[in-house]
Amino acid sequence: MRQYELIDSVTSYKPDADQKLLEKAYIYGTKMHGRQLRASGDPYFSHPIEVAGILAELKLDTTTVVCALLHDTIEDTSATIKDIEKNFGKEVAKLVDGVTKLTLLEGNLESSKQAENFRKLLLASASDIRILLIKLADRLHNMRTLHYIKDQSKRKRISLETLDIYAPLAGRIGMQEIKEELEDLSFSHIEPKIRDIITERLKVSKRKKSKTVVLIDKELNKLFKDNNLNCEVSGRVKKPYSVWKKLEIQQKSLDQLSDIFGFRICVETVSQCYQVLGILHGKWQAIPGRFKDYISTPKKNGYQSIHTTIIGPKNQRVEVQIRTLKMNEMCERGLAAHWVYKDQDDIGNDYLASIEWINDLVDILNRDGATEEFLENTKLELFLDQIYCFTPKGTLVALPRDATALDFAYAVHTDLGNFCSSVKINGADKRRRTKLQNGDEVEVVKSKTPVALESLQEFVKTGKAKSAIIRSIKEKQTHNQRLIGKAIIKSVFSSHRKKPTRDILERSFGPLKVNSLAKLYKLVGDGSASGSKVYDLVFPNNNRKKRIKNYIDENISIPIMGLYSDMPAKFADNTFLVPGDKIVGIIIPDNGITIFPVSSDELLAYEKSPESWIKLDWKKNIEFTFVARIIVTLINEVGVLNSITSTIADYGGNISNLILNEKDSDFYNLIIDINVNDNKHISDIVDSLEGLPVLESVKRFIG
Repeated sequence: MRQYELIDSVTSYKPDADQKLLEKAYIYGTKMHGRQLRASGDPYFSHPIEVAGILAELKLDTTTVVCALLHDTIEDTSATIKDIEKNFGKEVAKLVDGVTKLTLLEGNLESSKQAENFRKLLLASASDIRILLIKLADRLHNMRTLHYIKDQSKRKRISLETLDIYAPLAGRIGMQEIKEELEDLSFSHIEPKIRDIITERLKVSKRKKSKTVVLIDKELNKLFKDNNLNCEVSGRVKKPYSVWKKLEIQQKSLDQLSDIFGFRICVETVSQCYQVLGILHGKWQAIPGRFKDYISTPKKNGYQSIHTTIIGPKNQRVEVQIRTLKMNEMCERGLAAHWVYKDQDDIGNDYLASIEWINDLVDILNRDGATEEFLENTKLELFLDQIYCFTPKGTLVALPRDATALDFAYAVHTDLGNFCSSVKINGADKRRRTKLQNGDEVEVVKSKTPVALESLQEFVKTGKAKSAIIRSIKEKQTHNQRLIGKAIIKSVFSSHRKKPTRDILERSFGPLKVNSLAKLYKLVGDGSASGSKVYDLVFPNNNRKKRIKNYIDENISIPIMGLYSDMPAKFADNTFLVPGDKIVGIIIPDNGITIFPVSSDELLAYEKSPESWIKLDWKKNIEFTFVARIIVTLINEVGVLNSITSTIADYGGNISNLILNEKDSDFYNLIIDINVNDNKHISDIVDSLEGLPVLESVKRFIG
């Protein structure tokens, strides 16, 4: 497609289109892609042009067509999003960025990755549905040229992905023509021999029945002319993939299928649709069970039409679709057709209905994330036929076929499903797992408390119900674990004649890495921690050896190995070292040996004098306590200081000094010096204090 042909195509349905912007995008794309080639040997830019052409055939807005021309520039050329925004504006840049991100996600059919790709595709489409339309057009042209790829396994992988994800997406937003073409192109690479056989049989069948088809066409036109009704009558033949699926589902031979050929009748108004139906059924016998009215009750993707099958001329079964011209356009082009009507008053409800399913799936994603299970649930949402049921107040609820009354409850509201104790279907008491039929009126009886759902998980059909039940079961399991954990802790503490008050239990939060009683109870309830472990953490001094004397108060030598006996030694000023801390000695002329923590910034001054460094270590079995310093920021509340001092005391620490460093209306800053045995002792105290909600922060100061 050449530049002027694309512009002519757009202006044919949108005369006021920005031609200069289209020309600019065309020239920019040509320049950026340069001499890049596709697998076919064609210039690479031929692909964006064809994608733009597909969207122009769908009569989409100028912005979308411009984005199609530019959609591969970010991934395959030196262009950036900033370049696109500078040259074409924020809206175009946003669409190009969205399509680029989706393109980068393609090409991996590993289950979990496929689910993640699909999740992001849906989320992107929900933010701006045009991204999905561009991506579908991009995939359609790639499938049209897939035969140029020599690697058969790659062709099959891409075709399976198309059949699994893109074709059903196209169908779900009502783009029937694109859906059928994607299916047929995929079918030709996945099962080429079967497709060839079906295609040849269809040709033979068409030749055999050509006279009959012509006769039926003539009879229909005459019938409507006699009734002064202006109709467009057209015959149609099903696609090979559609025929193959019917053969698989119905377990029939090709000769047994009655609806390979069908007729479509298009009129101007809805009332004429029902007039045509009356004329057909008045003239020929209708086949029971083969009538569907999707005009009064449209499909979830906005599809509208009347379907009926009659015994026509020469006793031939004839499948007929009846719809207005606008409905036909919506059917063929789906969501894309809304751009033609978007300035008209009747767009609102149809448009919202057509994208409502995306929002349902996004809701599942936000709750559960992307998993293989999610992919299976969304496949159910995409493929199954639908039924329509009603609440007692007459609200219509669309569900997949074989959905249960519990699916209905969850479709109305998640809480209604979680509390659904029983149901009434058409006034009769029924089980929650009962499968619903078209037109059923369903009344949900709600319990005051959540009901048991474990046995019903396998009976529901919708992704929303499945994910809600799984979530409810997990929440119930967590609740039970908390109750068990609380009981275990109470029993252990009672055996020691202690009460597990909140203030006491909070001391274990830090060591156990939890931040609430609920999480502590769950940890014990699921077996990740024992009640005895919790008790030992909040009352650790029961197992710790008590040391009476403090090193500072005693006139003794420093209990460190590696010092020279002929040199005096001392700890560096303003340091608070305890046994177990990593230390190093520095020989300072005329001052002897100074002991530093290895993390001290002052050691930088001695880097160029390695001969001054002495390797030191603490002696074992030290019988004295040392002073450790911590800096605490705590909330200014009544009783806070008592919580800190009692925790330190219960951990066997003795506070030797407490300094109020800073204070404002909300927080205290405290410096606390504590007599401890070693660095493990002070670490346990810090860990316990960290779990107290009244503390904003706590850290040890070594120097």
